[in-house]
Amino acid sequence: MAAKVVWYRKAWWVRTHHRRKKKDRRIGPSKADKRQADEIARKINAAIALGTFAISEPDERPLPCRAQLERWHATYAPTFKPSFEQESQRTIENHLVPFFGAKDLREIREDDLLAYIRAKLEAGLAPLTIQTHLSILRRVFSLAVREGLVDRNPAARLGELMRRVGRRAAAEAPSVDSWTREEVASLLAVARESEPRFHAALVFLFSTGVRRGELLGLKWADVDFERRRIHVRRAWVRGEVTSPKSGRGRFLAMPPGLGSLLIDLLAERRREGLQRGWPDVPEWVFPAKTGGPLDARNFERAWLRVRRRAAKRSVRPLKLHCTRHTWASLALASGKSVRWVADQLGHASPTLTLKTYAHALREEEIDLGFADFGAEGVAGRLYTSPTTGSDADNENAPDATRRGRFGILEHETGFEPATPTLATWRSTS
Repeated sequence: MAAKVVWYRKAWWVRTHHRRKKKDRRIGPSKADKRQADEIARKINAAIALGTFAISEPDERPLPCRAQLERWHATYAPTFKPSFEQESQRTIENHLVPFFGAKDLREIREDDLLAYIRAKLEAGLAPLTIQTHLSILRRVFSLAVREGLVDRNPAARLGELMRRVGRRAAAEAPSVDSWTREEVASLLAVARESEPRFHAALVFLFSTGVRRGELLGLKWADVDFERRRIHVRRAWVRGEVTSPKSGRGRFLAMPPGLGSLLIDLLAERRREGLQRGWPDVPEWVFPAKTGGPLDARNFERAWLRVRRRAAKRSVRPLKLHCTRHTWASLALASGKSVRWVADQLGHASPTLTLKTYAHALREEEIDLGFADFGAEGVAGRLYTSPTTGSDADNENAPDATRRGRFGILEHETGFEPATPTLATWRSTS
């Protein structure tokens, strides 16, 4: 009868056995959690020694899944971005509650998650969308485990489950779509002809790889013409100003062509402001006709018109987000480092960049000069493959007359005479 600290399911637990009863309490995975678990176990053992310890009966109060989902959303909403707050609320109301709402949180098992996955696949949802739904349930379970309301998180293996589901549901191996240079030229030509106001924005997307919200949230104060860089520090998403997706700002390198285009665009905005009687140039680089921030829906409509016309020129009708994939693929193919590309894209880690765009890295490595440490005087000389055939025909072969009929031991050559031991001799037979 005692309490001890154990490592179980990637976390430290305090496991207590007392009077034929057992109780496990999850503490956490960190070193600080390990110290806390040791202290808890010490206090429990001291109480057992004094005879004052008793394992409490499990809390039998119901834990309806719907109430726990709503509690989680209300508690953590201040930490969400506005877009995720809205999307998660809709997911809870339209998907999770209708399926899990009547269940008790303690009764949900991995089988129930698989049943949800099966039902949503039959309804036509993509595996990635289903994973997004269940990731909310996984967070709810994680909170319940920390509070000691449930013993385990049945959604802990969600990523592994969804990878298997995705492989089965996929008709072909997934890939990152991007346009070729010829397709980009056609898209820009169509935009210049039919949507001149949208054209500059499309050039900016292809030239920097920014996200749509970051483009719409760009202000002239963020454009540094002298140092040829652009400061991305906000995004315009769902009618609200927010920070970039990563939560961190970043500086983008400005290609010379893009710099010239932005200077011309600023001059055009000044002329437009004088015509409309505006006191100042709109602060937004890509504003609406009224001077305010551009509505994302109008921006999308302009893109769909360009894409539809470009499809007649054999341009693949990909999503607008593929401008970002195109920039990244071309940057890596040109020899830019993964670290630099990750910084420009605003990725949290170059690992994500490498995982997503590994296909775009150079595959042909012909110049091996960096590893050529040939002998002095022969560097750069073309070599020929050694001749094949018998040793008698090979000019580099040892003199055959020195060998005995039955193959005597012959001394290995080297930089200096070696100690005559058995290890320094080899058989020539």
